[in-house]
Amino acid sequence: EGKGLVGCMRALVLFAVAIYLGITVGPIYYSNFNLENGVKTTASRAGARFFTDEMIIAEVMDLARRDDIRIKKENVLIDRFAGQVHIKVSYSVPVDFIVVERDLNFKIEASSFIGTL
Repeated sequence: EGKGLVGCMRALVLFAVAIYLGITVGPIYYSNFNLENGVKTTASRAGARFFTDEMIIAEVMDLARRDDIRIKKENVLIDRFAGQVHIKVSYSVPVDFIVVERDLNFKIEASSFIGTL
């Protein structure tokens, strides 16, 4: 409840941990959010303009570079099926929490209809 010295100290420690986690993990999730929106936009443009797989991969790599996300070409998979372009991006970001280091794994999937006549 936060009553007394022990409760006050506990609340302050929890508040400090929450701020630390927000500062450490927040920018990573924000970059992932931006990359996800960019990949969705790329998928819709790829379907409308008939991009090649190489063009799509290059654009996704450029989007990742803008958001300071380190991915390789092998992390980007392009699949064309039933009139759609499917883009899958999988990557992980190592995060050092003072006592333990963990990898945050992200998987982005986007698809779009290809305009056919």
